[in-house]
Amino acid sequence: MRKSFVQKVANSFTRNKASRTAAEVSAGSSASAAEFSQSTHFAATSRNLREVSVRLDDYLERTDLGGSEVDLDVISMSRQIEKVRKYTNGSLPDSLEPQPLSEKELEFIKLAAWNAKAVYASDTAHIQHIAELDEFSIYQSTHSEEIDASFRDGTVKATRVQLFSTRKEETPSLLLVVAIRGSTSKRRDWTINFDEIGQGTEGDGFINTNECKYDIHGGFLECAKKMVEKVSDAISSILSKAHVEDSNKDIQLLFTGHSAGGAVASLLYAHMMSKNSSSLANLSSRFTSIDCIVFGSPPVTKPALDTYGQNSTFFSIINEGDPVPRIDKDYVESLLIIYISPMPNTGAGWDLPQMALDNAGRILFLKVSVQGLCAVPDDIGQNETKRVLETTIFGNPRAHKMNVYLWKLGLVNGLF
Repeated sequence: MRKSFVQKVANSFTRNKASRTAAEVSAGSSASAAEFSQSTHFAATSRNLREVSVRLDDYLERTDLGGSEVDLDVISMSRQIEKVRKYTNGSLPDSLEPQPLSEKELEFIKLAAWNAKAVYASDTAHIQHIAELDEFSIYQSTHSEEIDASFRDGTVKATRVQLFSTRKEETPSLLLVVAIRGSTSKRRDWTINFDEIGQGTEGDGFINTNECKYDIHGGFLECAKKMVEKVSDAISSILSKAHVEDSNKDIQLLFTGHSAGGAVASLLYAHMMSKNSSSLANLSSRFTSIDCIVFGSPPVTKPALDTYGQNSTFFSIINEGDPVPRIDKDYVESLLIIYISPMPNTGAGWDLPQMALDNAGRILFLKVSVQGLCAVPDDIGQNETKRVLETTIFGNPRAHKMNVYLWKLGLVNGLF
């Protein structure tokens, strides 16, 4: 079995960077990582890196596998969160402001989040604290299809394709949701999540257009390509069962997912909107709109995937502190150094590496102690948003849980 990604990061650090001190990894930082001198502390630092990398990897694996609570004692989590917050760039800046979203947009985001969580659960016991659909939405479920995960190699992610209809209307509106689960199998799938990360794979024939060429995360692209036929078959099956495959009824299509599932959802959405030919892309004309809303999704392309036209919604929701939307090899290495470094002095900042790939869609943040979804005002090209992502430490693995996203969106009843 291949080594987990962060284990390889830690091993790479100890094997290939013996000539660099921990301070050089975060050059220019005013943090006290320089105390980790190579001559006196290198062996201990190496052991600590390996230990903390395995624990971080295990935490993220189990969070993605279950989508809910896991052991909170890993990597002395409370202390690590406190440490991150002490850096001057340990929290989102005040420049982010709540966005004036319409009730329809907010309901759409909540519906996407509800589906992104529901795909984790094989029965309702796993979502007992989550709001019922009729508590926040005008939609009700009518038909669904399940796509099983490929546990052997993790390249096909568990997916639920579900048709919803509005209630109490003579001519109900129809919404088809494709919800893709994050991880599907411990170790195998998380390794796929980071396969070839930062190494651009050409998007020819999948999402490239005449106007734009993309470099794509190799692992997520492999997943998306292998899911095209399965998703198109599931969509066609539901439309047939609902007797709307050849009708003139208006149907919206929404892709959603959490974590790695969100990355794959973004690529499938972009594939349909790019007009590249496939059994899935050929269904695009059947829908009045095609949208995508993802949660805690990692970077997936360069340049960033953008909204395709004014009639399409493409949001990427990022919870403050969630490291996965920022994650790549260099960032994980920097984060591990923070975890094993001493508590920083007051006024210290931590220099972070540039992003290898970009996050998809329009970025909206869930800030600590702030109601609503936030963004940089008037940031049309999202250049300032990218600067925020590149300069802010996202170092709280607890914030990656889908339940936390749901709680901040007002979809959790009581404790979870």
